[in-house]
Amino acid sequence: MGDPEGDVRPNRTEDLDKLTDAMLKFGYPGFEHNYGLWYDRRRDAHDTAARQDANVRPPFLEQPWARSTEGRASDGLPKYDLTKYNPWYFQRLEEFADLCTAKGTLLFHKYYMQHALLETQAHYVDFPWRPANCIQDTGMPDVMPAANAFYDVSHATRRELHRAYIRRCLRSLGGKPNVVHMVGEEFTGPLAFVEFWIDTITEWERETGSDACIALGACKNVQDAILADPVRSAAIDVLDLRYWWRKANGEVYAPEGGRQMPGRGLESGSRQAKESSPEQIYLKVREYRDRYPDKAVIDALGQSREQSWAFLMAGGSMIVAGQIQYPDKADPPEYIMPANLGIILPTYQFIREHLATSLSRMKPLDIVLGQPESTWCLGARGEGYLVCALRGGSFRVDLSQEPGSFTAQWFNPRSGELQPVQEGPLTGGKPVTFTAPDSQDWALWLKPVGN
Repeated sequence: MGDPEGDVRPNRTEDLDKLTDAMLKFGYPGFEHNYGLWYDRRRDAHDTAARQDANVRPPFLEQPWARSTEGRASDGLPKYDLTKYNPWYFQRLEEFADLCTAKGTLLFHKYYMQHALLETQAHYVDFPWRPANCIQDTGMPDVMPAANAFYDVSHATRRELHRAYIRRCLRSLGGKPNVVHMVGEEFTGPLAFVEFWIDTITEWERETGSDACIALGACKNVQDAILADPVRSAAIDVLDLRYWWRKANGEVYAPEGGRQMPGRGLESGSRQAKESSPEQIYLKVREYRDRYPDKAVIDALGQSREQSWAFLMAGGSMIVAGQIQYPDKADPPEYIMPANLGIILPTYQFIREHLATSLSRMKPLDIVLGQPESTWCLGARGEGYLVCALRGGSFRVDLSQEPGSFTAQWFNPRSGELQPVQEGPLTGGKPVTFTAPDSQDWALWLKPVGN
C-alpha cells in the first residue's frame, strides 16, 4: 500500500523493517504478497459506478502497471498502459525481498490476483486489464466472470502482456534468494496457463543464469499434471497443497482447474480446517512428501495446534494462514502479535531454538509401533527424533537402528515447556516404550548425546 499522508503502520503503508522483525518474533516467517483489488479506496463501498473525478482516497493499493496520459479509467484516473510498470510498486517489493534475505524470512510473491476476475463486478470494475481501464486492446470482457479470458494465452495480445509482466517481476525479484514465486492468489486457473507461466520463468532462468524458487500452487488435477511432466516438474521447488484436501472421512475434495471457480473458499484454509482432521492432513502431506522428497511442501490451514503438528510431522515445511488479522480486528499503531498465532507460537519458538539446523534433514519415519493414526515420528539418524502423540498415552519407538544414547524430553506444545522423560540418558538399540504425561497432545524429543 501507499499513502501520501504518511500513515505508516500495520495494514496501511507497512514499515517493512518493523514488519520483517515482527514476522520473526511472532511466528509467521513467510509473507504472501499480491497486488490489490483496486487502487482507490473509494471502491471499498463495493459499488460499480465510474468515478467522475480523480479525488482518490488513500491508502492506495498500488498496482504493478503504470498509468498512461490518455483517457479516464473507471476510478477517474488516466487509463493504464499495460506495457509500462509502476516503479514505486517494484521498488517496495525489492526492498521487502532484501530485508527478507538479511533476516531469514520469506516473501511469497504472487504474480496475479484472481479475486477480481470472478467474485463480483464491483471487484472487476477497476481491474487494469478491463477494456475500460487500459489503452491496450486486451479482448477482455466488460463484465465478470473474466478468469478464462484472462488466462487464455492463445490470444496474442494477452500472451505478450503476460510474458512481459512476468519478466518484469523476475527483473526485480528473480535473483532474490528468499523470494518464492507463485502464480497467483486464489488461483484456480487452467493447466495451459500454469505451463506458460513456468515456461516463461525457466526461459528467463536460462537467459540470465539465475535460479528462481518456483512454487506450484494449483488445483489438484493441474498440479498432478505438472508433476507428471518431467521437464516442468524439475523446475518446481515448492508444492503448495492448499487447493484440495482430504475430508475427515477420507474423501478427497479437489475442484478441477479452469472451471472459473472462485478460489477464496479454497485458499483461506478455513474450509480445510473445518472439513479435514489432523489424521487426514497428515496423510495428504505425507503422500506428497514421500513422492517428491526434493520439494518443500506448504499448505494453508486456518489451523488448530493439532492440525499444525500433523502437517509438521508429515514433512510439511510451512503453513500459510491467509490475511493477517490483529486482535479485535483492529489495525494497531505498532506491530503486535496477530490474532490466533498464540496457539502455535510455543512450537515455533521450540523449533527455532532447538531444531533450526536439523529440522530440514528430518523426514517422516515409520518407527512408532502402534497408534499410526495419531502418533508420528520425524527424524534422521544422528540428528534426533521428534514423536508427536496427539492423544498422549503409551507408545513404542523402534530405536533398533540407533544404538547410541539420547537425552529424552517431553515438549508441551501448549506452554512451550520441556521436562525430562527420565533421569540420565536413554539407551537406544532396541524398541523403547514411552508414556506421555497425560492424554493431551505431547511431543517426545530424542536428542543424541553429544549433539
